[in-house]
Amino acid sequence: MSVALSSKSGEFGDDSINLMAPAGRSKFGWIPQISGWCIGAAVCLGCLLLILILGVVAHNSSAIGHRDSMCENMIDSLTADRESLRAERDQLKDTSSNLTKEIEALQSQYKAVAASRDKLQEEVNTLNLTRARRECHQGWKAFGDKCYYFSTSGVTKSWALSRKDCLERGADLAIVTTREELDFVSKTYAVTWIGLSDKDREGKWVWVDGTELQGDEFWQDGEPNNSDGDEDCAEVSRSAKRFNDVPCSRRFSWACEL
Repeated sequence: MSVALSSKSGEFGDDSINLMAPAGRSKFGWIPQISGWCIGAAVCLGCLLLILILGVVAHNSSAIGHRDSMCENMIDSLTADRESLRAERDQLKDTSSNLTKEIEALQSQYKAVAASRDKLQEEVNTLNLTRARRECHQGWKAFGDKCYYFSTSGVTKSWALSRKDCLERGADLAIVTTREELDFVSKTYAVTWIGLSDKDREGKWVWVDGTELQGDEFWQDGEPNNSDGDEDCAEVSRSAKRFNDVPCSRRFSWACEL
């Protein structure tokens, strides 16, 4: 309802002024008019924003699902590897245990065989000693598992002729390889030829069987020295009980070995 007031008398009339605010205006000021295309644009923009948010969420969900799947596959693979390693470890333990048992069995067998070997060696040594003593010819002396012939007292010859005498007896000049044998051979005469020389090559001392002299502990101090320039044959003396090089032409007693 509207009320009109006369411009002159203040009375209400038909040509009065409308006190209601005109369209698009309020008592506080102008109200902007929003057109339809602005509303449509806002709706579209909101839809696009919603679609974008949903896409991001979907992408993140897919990525998380893919990552979870990868983690599960990795865990399954590691679990399978662990089980495989456990099985391999158990197999190695079994193999190690079996090998330990085999080693223990072999060690036991080795000890038994070694003991049997040592016993047989003792029996062989005894038999050799018995045989040597039993088979030594008259005039020969038994020592260890060998027989020795010492030249007649007072008879002396050069190294070469002494060896010739031994060879004619089916033997050869003595080959001395142990301290006990050295003591045995050297005690009969003051000086005795033995089967050692460096006639073929100076400084290379060789036994009559072709084997080289091993070590130098049986030489007298300072020997061999080849002081005369032709000391190519070895002798042993009762006093020194060690080897000494002298000229092969000297005449000594000799010891044969069989």
